[in-house]
Amino acid sequence: MAQLKAHEVDRFISRPTKDAPILLIYGPDEGLVSERADILAKASGVDLKDPFSLIRLNSDDVAADKSKLADEAHTISMFGGERLIRVSGSTRRDMTKAVAMVLDTPPQDCTIIIEAGDLKRTSGLRKQVEKSKNGLALPCYQDNDAALNGLIDVEITQAGFKIDQETKNFLRSQLGANRRASRNELQKLALHAHGQSEITLDEVKAIVGDTSELILDEVIDAASTGNLKSLEECLEQARESGSAPDMIILSALRHFQMLHAAKCQMETRRQNPQSLFKSLRPPIHFSRERAVVGALNIWNSDALFRTLTRLEKASFDCRSNTALAQTLASTTLLAISLEARALAR
Repeated sequence: MAQLKAHEVDRFISRPTKDAPILLIYGPDEGLVSERADILAKASGVDLKDPFSLIRLNSDDVAADKSKLADEAHTISMFGGERLIRVSGSTRRDMTKAVAMVLDTPPQDCTIIIEAGDLKRTSGLRKQVEKSKNGLALPCYQDNDAALNGLIDVEITQAGFKIDQETKNFLRSQLGANRRASRNELQKLALHAHGQSEITLDEVKAIVGDTSELILDEVIDAASTGNLKSLEECLEQARESGSAPDMIILSALRHFQMLHAAKCQMETRRQNPQSLFKSLRPPIHFSRERAVVGALNIWNSDALFRTLTRLEKASFDCRSNTALAQTLASTTLLAISLEARALAR
């Protein structure tokens, strides 16, 4: 098939075709990648509650075992009907050979959705899918102002609320790093404003990033700076506030993606973390400057990438095993905090 241009992806998502059985969704916005994968999964017509119809695979496992994806794709369904395979998670290993096997011999009655990170033009996986008649590559880049305005219109204006331009501008400034997180914030705001006609600036300031969000910030800052005592206390507060384990890990993943991008920028442009902090988008509250700057001084880019892989796997495991999600999330964050302490030495 080909690669869609960034502005063409939304049109395809709204009316997906089955011309290409292998879909590669990639980009720096992990939330947008995941959201679009969810939409395409629902549009596939497969019963997503049926474990025989929906198969989830981790990217690291697929890369490690070159035939794993092909074996799953060509397995005949026990009860017939279409199947869906979702490959998610980050890996430093190359999935090119594993994906090549299904691109060369595409499965019958099976769609494969591959979620990936920010792939360069030179990426073998990306080039391979773009050139294959059986694959389609869908890029997902962080939302610009126009996209964020559209998201606000969908979740706020179309829900029947009025919002003045000043309030809308401030609300937009608090969004943008991750599509899923942005949508969650807007839905939370709309739920709080239920029964009234207008959303005010004071409400946006109070609701977008409420107490539970602040607790998550404290959890993440404690983990990223190696503060074990604070981490244990904040994890307990997060549990008491009802924060879901998978959302805690997702928040940590977003934060470490930001740290990784910022660290790479520091190394490329030779910036110091203090000056870089002021240019981060979306902006981070000044009260967190010490923790964020401290983390940037502690972590190197290789260690940050390893942590992203660890968090991707934890996110996958938390969604796959809800009974152990709390333990998995806590163990992952404690391990990250221990690594931060070791790096700080």
